[in-house]
Amino acid sequence: MLWKELLSCEFKEAVKRAKGICAIPIGCVERHGDHLPLGCDTIWGAEFTRRAAEEADVVVFPEMYFGEKSGAGEYPGTIIFPTTLIWQILEHSCYEIARNGFHKIVLLSSHGGNKAMLEAFARQILQKKPAFQVFVFQYGLPSISAMLEHREDFPYLTEEDLACLENYVEEKKKGGHGCFRETACCVDTCPELCRLENMDRVDGKNQNRIVGLSDHSLYSPFAWMANYPNSLTADFHKGMNERIARAIGSVQTKKAADMFRFLKEENATEEYHRQWLNKQ
Repeated sequence: MLWKELLSCEFKEAVKRAKGICAIPIGCVERHGDHLPLGCDTIWGAEFTRRAAEEADVVVFPEMYFGEKSGAGEYPGTIIFPTTLIWQILEHSCYEIARNGFHKIVLLSSHGGNKAMLEAFARQILQKKPAFQVFVFQYGLPSISAMLEHREDFPYLTEEDLACLENYVEEKKKGGHGCFRETACCVDTCPELCRLENMDRVDGKNQNRIVGLSDHSLYSPFAWMANYPNSLTADFHKGMNERIARAIGSVQTKKAADMFRFLKEENATEEYHRQWLNKQ
């Protein structure tokens, strides 16, 4: 159920059907090589969330394109908002969602850079002792090896498709930002915006300009930007088509739908939340 498509007279029933759960898809606007649209994270994240919510019967708040992007502003089209502003928008959105009857709010991130920011937000909002709970769900990229182990789940894949995926695993292709699997997410959700002929246009290999930080338990936001100057983390692989994209998309949708079903049935967090509020 999409919030923006519901009638006002239908809303209370929608909250009841959703068991008080509302989802907010959150992406960003940034470069993913030269073959995917700038808003691809938000586009595929919102679509998989919509599909999952349809299966699990929860409500989806309008998707948010403003995600954590503190760097990479040198690429044309990137949108960078202050984190404090993003938090304010999220906080007000959560309170409006709660005012309309929801008590479990799930922030579904389809941009890796959002994870730390959203988890910090979920902790920070506790300082205001809200009557609602905030959960964070991070979309990953499906394991091709795991998909091959359960190939019976994808009867529409041809022998050629399976050979393509097997070869991808055997060659140990690099996955990540704008890679074969993320490209599949976009081919499944917004094929008209993809330019697969540009997949090899820029280099997605690690340039190793900054190394050794992880060996000393160090994190720096400059490491990824310096090592992947084309905002791409990928060794590309031939064979992408709508069937492979459909299979990868179905894995994404199932993971989110399973999460929604779990949240609709579990009540341990609600009970602890009530106890926690009484202690404050």
